Amino acid sequence: MIYKVVATVHKVSEPAPVFPGESAHVLYPCRLYKEGDKIVVEDNQLNLTETTGAICLSLFSSMMTVLKGLQRNVEPERDKKTGVPLSDSTQRVTWFSCPDAERPVIFKIERIPLRGRPGWVIAEEMALKNPGMSLHLHVPNPNDRLRGVHDNLGEEIDEYGK
Repeated sequence: MIYKVVATVHKVSEPAPVFPGESAHVLYPCRLYKEGDKIVVEDNQLNLTETTGAICLSLFSSMMTVLKGLQRNVEPERDKKTGVPLSDSTQRVTWFSCPDAERPVIFKIERIPLRGRPGWVIAEEMALKNPGMSLHLHVPNPNDRLRGVHDNLGEEIDEYGK
């Protein structure tokens, strides 16, 4: 099972000093996000049709491993004696704070099962069915639906694509 991952802004913190007695180095809360803004990752890409607000590179680079991990189905830890799966809320929802120490933005991250097969799964199947054949493939962009493109995985190989 592959999941769409939605990170929703839960809280935009007011500036506060890192060390007591010092003043904060910033004057305002983060201006890139407001409560309710979303970052949506689907099929190994940002889904720009559903993402609201900005994309902060510091946030996104620190959040990347969490987003990638939550896109995949992970078997839960099991009790060593009984073999019963342990309850683990990270299988459904997790919380994440941006790396800004003085005015962090807190995100609630949820997993939503994807309908259909992701593009990279289709590409992998095509490659396995045609071993040794040179294939030019790319993963469909979720925005392709808006442009009326529904299947861009099997593009023809031109003379440069060898």
